[in-house]
Amino acid sequence: MEPILVIMAAGMGSRYGGNKQLDQITEQGDIIMDFSLYDAYQAGFRRVCFIIKHDFEDIFKAH
Repeated sequence: MEPILVIMAAGMGSRYGGNKQLDQITEQGDIIMDFSLYDAYQAGFRRVCFIIKHDFEDIFKAH
């Protein structure tokens, strides 16, 4: 059975002040989640399931 990475990203980011998973952190436009997904891929994950709020669906699809 193939492992599936589950990323829980349904929080409002109220302490951070926004959606930190999608904030750009490099000049090239990389977001925090890019690094998380890269590390997961290196660890052998090939499938990902995002747990998000319905309100965030369009934002996540854009990335």
